[in-house]
Amino acid sequence: MKKICYSSPEYVHEIALLRDLYEDLLTPRQREVAELRFDEDLSLSEIAQRLGISRQGCDDAIKRCVKALFLYEQKLGMKQKIERFDQCLKEIKELCETMDSSNWQEHRERALMIIDQNDAWGEYDNGV
Repeated sequence: MKKICYSSPEYVHEIALLRDLYEDLLTPRQREVAELRFDEDLSLSEIAQRLGISRQGCDDAIKRCVKALFLYEQKLGMKQKIERFDQCLKEIKELCETMDSSNWQEHRERALMIIDQNDAWGEYDNGV
């Protein structure tokens, strides 16, 4: 079984983004464990001691929390939606910055097309 490194910066960043989006969907215990592990950067032993559970129980709780966050993203796709929206904004900004009197119509049409594509983006790849 693949060992998960909870301390890699990329993984912690990913979890932070998912928590921002889906933390309210977690159980109170999952929120508490996530806060202690990812915000306070406590070890399994420190979390276990603070919560009065075993290290194994603590590890299991963290794994369930992380699994739930990734499941919410898989089902709801909010992070994916935000990333797409950010990309659309960057493209429109670039069009605006390079717009002049000779190309404004072409840039305007391209910007409107990007917006229309973004409007159609209400549905995700998973059909939701």
